[in-house]
Amino acid sequence: MKNDNRIISIFLKTLILLSPLPFGCVGRVFSPLFTIFVLVLSFIAVGQRGKTVQISAKKKIRYVLIAFLGFLVFQLLPLPIFLLKLVSPATAYHISQLKDQVTGFHPISLVPFETLVFGFRFLVFALFFWVLIQVPFKKREIISILKVLILSSLLQVILGLLKYIHGNRYFFLFFHEVKESDPLVKYLTGTLGNPNHFAFYLEMILPLFLALLFLKLRFLEAGKSLREKIISTVDKNKWLFLYFAVPVLLGVGIILTGSRAGIITMVLSFLIFAQLAVFLKQGKTTRNRLVFFFIAITAAALFIGVQTTVKKFMSTSFESQGRFLRWPATLSMTREFPAFGAGFGTYRYSYFLYDKDETGKWSTHAHNDYLETLAEGGIMGSILFFLLIGMVSYSIIKMWWARGHPEIKVLGIGIITSLFAAVFHSFFDFSLRIPANMFIFVLVLALGIQLVTYKRDFNQ
Repeated sequence: MKNDNRIISIFLKTLILLSPLPFGCVGRVFSPLFTIFVLVLSFIAVGQRGKTVQISAKKKIRYVLIAFLGFLVFQLLPLPIFLLKLVSPATAYHISQLKDQVTGFHPISLVPFETLVFGFRFLVFALFFWVLIQVPFKKREIISILKVLILSSLLQVILGLLKYIHGNRYFFLFFHEVKESDPLVKYLTGTLGNPNHFAFYLEMILPLFLALLFLKLRFLEAGKSLREKIISTVDKNKWLFLYFAVPVLLGVGIILTGSRAGIITMVLSFLIFAQLAVFLKQGKTTRNRLVFFFIAITAAALFIGVQTTVKKFMSTSFESQGRFLRWPATLSMTREFPAFGAGFGTYRYSYFLYDKDETGKWSTHAHNDYLETLAEGGIMGSILFFLLIGMVSYSIIKMWWARGHPEIKVLGIGIITSLFAAVFHSFFDFSLRIPANMFIFVLVLALGIQLVTYKRDFNQ
């Protein structure tokens, strides 16, 4: 069993390092290939499940999952045209406009193949999550996985800085010269190719490092002040001061992406992390020092990356921003497909019917995961989808609250803050549609379950 877990751990860590390569595993080749890798890992782990996880509201989560899968089948189920007109009039209307292609039956989904692909990917990641939470990882294995996540983000930032200095964001893997007129050339992208998606990637991992840092400092142990703990810990390990450079480096990476949503999310994540930490260890002195600690990190990151970022903030024109043009059109979609949506995975095709841009530019995403899900799944589908994620997240928070071990408490703060970052940033982007980011998000959910359900003797 130990060797089997080691194989799973090695495979998982390899995927963590490879998932951002290239472009966040986006593309006709890389996306399906990465999905297959995740599926293979899931099948390997299926036979190694060694525990029965008692998740809060486990039965309810299972029922919602079954209901959502049933909804996907319903979107794909061929319906007689007369019934389709009753269930989804907009689908029937748009299908009727396609000359020589009207059949006696058609699903609710405007593009059934895309909904089928979405359903397959959802099943793969759902299986990956469900299997992973049942693998009997030890404490050192969980922390080791977290460290590989942090290592991956550091490598991405360092690589991104090299690309940033080089002036060619594609010089790694894809030797494609970028024109100076390309606005993205000014911002950090890592190997994800898009600064907003890269910021999202870093935002989910930064709180995990802060949790490991606080764990290293034995933050919740009584008897010493935070200052004394820092000095004592550094005295024991002279190189430990490098730990304090990591959050600054990751913060600089987020700042240099120029992502407005990313920067705001980072600042809010610091506040959430500090608030949860202060709540667990109350005291005015601790509170003030924590506030100073996070302000110092944010200030250092802002100072280093301030030039391009401030310019981007100052140059914001809400009328000219793509997302503020797409949102009204997306809302028009939701009004025409209110109950059952246009079909999960079909946004890039269905949006074109509502595009008011005179240039006819093809928009593939709504730059808002919530609106895009509402347009694709309607009220019924979006409720089931968000209820599923919300119930799992709530279970993590509820079980974390009930645990008393200091290490679980500290690491749990990092998990919860990471989930907050993903949920908040999704209001302004579609980063969870990027396979690498979805993989990290599902992994954080699974690690959260692993932590809060871990045996009481956390030192084993």
